Amino acid sequence: MPSFTTYYGPSTVITEQGVWVTDGTRRICIFYTYTPATGILKYAACVYRCCPCVNLSNGETGYIEPSTKEMEEHSQTAGRRFEIRPVIFQSNTDMSYEEIIKTIRHEMCHGFGVKGPRGMNKLFYDEDSDGSGGADSDGYSSGDIVSEGSELEFLTDSEPVEDSEFDWEKVYSKPTRKMRYFGTTSIETYKGEKVSVDREFFIAMKGVKKTGELIYAAAISRRPSHMGALDDDAAREHFKTAIARLDSAPVAIVISEEYRHQLKSNAPHREDVTYEIIDSIMSKPGGRYLIKDY
Repeated sequence: MPSFTTYYGPSTVITEQGVWVTDGTRRICIFYTYTPATGILKYAACVYRCCPCVNLSNGETGYIEPSTKEMEEHSQTAGRRFEIRPVIFQSNTDMSYEEIIKTIRHEMCHGFGVKGPRGMNKLFYDEDSDGSGGADSDGYSSGDIVSEGSELEFLTDSEPVEDSEFDWEKVYSKPTRKMRYFGTTSIETYKGEKVSVDREFFIAMKGVKKTGELIYAAAISRRPSHMGALDDDAAREHFKTAIARLDSAPVAIVISEEYRHQLKSNAPHREDVTYEIIDSIMSKPGGRYLIKDY
């Protein structure tokens, strides 16, 4: 059989839908489109975190992989994000397959995350564009970089609300739910030394599916990466702190309409709700993490 060599041309577009990537305990479903000639990369993703389990035959710890149903649900979420709120940015031109995936993963950890801000599709493409770039009706071109102060709503649409607009009695009647979020690793000063530091967010929240009204409070663990995740006893204490703050000083936000279904009692996952809460925490009004109503 003759051998062939493939290479990029000026109109090459590479697209994958629902490709899965393994990264430690995370299984990541990605939808993306990449144009090698321009370097424009568009993607969205959904992350599944594997739960640890003990292999009784040898006592070693393993991980429970996602089921077919869970993979289908995460793929649907990633696909919906790709259609509605993709991340679109200028990357390097003519990247290899491995470089494309690594670039997406780096952007997920250090940039926009799993989805982009509202309006990014409009910023990069005309409504009838084929996705190859070009200027849109607002005069932006496919290579323009969005800076702070633009009309885009970065991170999330969930915002603190005024007491007069919030049905506190209805929200308080809902059950308290707990969520644990593992943040990205960063190099920080810890006890006088520059080390790799991990943050874990322990969140307590109540929410109303119909209106998206939600209250939350949180506790944060900050420790060197080599120490690993908190054990169960320490995690329980952090959740106790979060619940106490939820009772005494909750933060009120409204979840984006497209994710309110994740507030129902039997939701298969609450990933987008978690991200909107994390976005609120990371907004840092006054320079402090918004883990309670100060």
